Amino acid sequence: MLARYPINGAAVTSMDAAPLVYDVDGPVFLPGDDAYAQECATHNLAAARRPAVVVGATRPGDIGDAVRFAREHGRPIGVLATGHGASVPAGGAVLVTTRRMSTVTIDPSARIARVAAGARWRQVIDAAAPYGLAPLSGSSPRVGVVGYTTGGGLSPTLGRSRGWAADHVRAVEIITADGRLVRATPDYQEELFWAVRGGKDNFGIVTALELDLFKVPHLYGGALYFPGQFAPDVLHAFRQWALTLPEEMTASVALLRLPPLGVLTQPLRGELIVHVRIAYLGPADEAEHLLSPIRAVGPVLIDTMADMPFQKAGSIHADLTAPLHLQEGSVRLAGLPEAAVDAILHSAGPHTDCPLAMVELRQLGGALAYDPGNLFRVNHNIQPA
Repeated sequence: MLARYPINGAAVTSMDAAPLVYDVDGPVFLPGDDAYAQECATHNLAAARRPAVVVGATRPGDIGDAVRFAREHGRPIGVLATGHGASVPAGGAVLVTTRRMSTVTIDPSARIARVAAGARWRQVIDAAAPYGLAPLSGSSPRVGVVGYTTGGGLSPTLGRSRGWAADHVRAVEIITADGRLVRATPDYQEELFWAVRGGKDNFGIVTALELDLFKVPHLYGGALYFPGQFAPDVLHAFRQWALTLPEEMTASVALLRLPPLGVLTQPLRGELIVHVRIAYLGPADEAEHLLSPIRAVGPVLIDTMADMPFQKAGSIHADLTAPLHLQEGSVRLAGLPEAAVDAILHSAGPHTDCPLAMVELRQLGGALAYDPGNLFRVNHNIQPA
């Protein structure tokens, strides 16, 4: 298993790094180099990286060389694509950045995308769109494909109808801890294939994934923004309403405390907002019929619901694109009883001084509750208490 914990070892000198510079095709950076800080930069500004040496990989062989260098020098190794998730500082480590490995290839007849280590979902979405296909991407098209998928991958558009992104991986190409490039599939290196899909970066550094794509003939989606004082009404209505939805519709709700930024429209700036996000894989009239109970809860400040191509799916959650200082955590709930909603409101609702920028509930169930091993449905029809 690759080490993931920071250590404070002696500095790597230019003489130490000379063999690495000679072996790899990509650039190598040491602390103090002009581009070092930019190479280590992440989307999460609270997770600064401080490695002893950085390898800007351009091919799988560069990653293999970096892994062998780390082993020979007794250092941990880490990997960075877009840096959206939380991470360790990587002090004393060898850090591999994969952003230069971003090739995406679509096989429309097999409905498969081959995605290199540093690609973002925007590249896959745009490459698949001309064929009427779509991936199990997340709420933001700027997120890296590999980290999202190997961590499970919860799609707010296709998840409830298709399941987790990790369940639709066809093949993994990965540099293991001994520096070898291995291709793992359901029929070859089965244990490694099983472990990587959910084990994230604990078993090696993924150089490429092959992923299923899906036909998406209709997408009706967007968001309803309610004033913060309606949070109790919206959340209690949401917990009942979400249980009635078909697998083709996915919904989430967030309590947003947005900063007074000029990029935000006036109703959202510096206020508590209740943000209901919806994606429906069907026509608008069916979606609006399903939406009627939640629309009836209270006045809507902003309504962005519309027919859209899958390429616009990132507009549903409208995640901020600028790097931010973030600390986040999550927990999976077996159900959402009235007491749970009351607890959320007590901690983060109106008339509280909650410091959190967002408290979010995402609907699961549907195909997300299937067992991919035997395709049997797990009972997810939990009734409200």
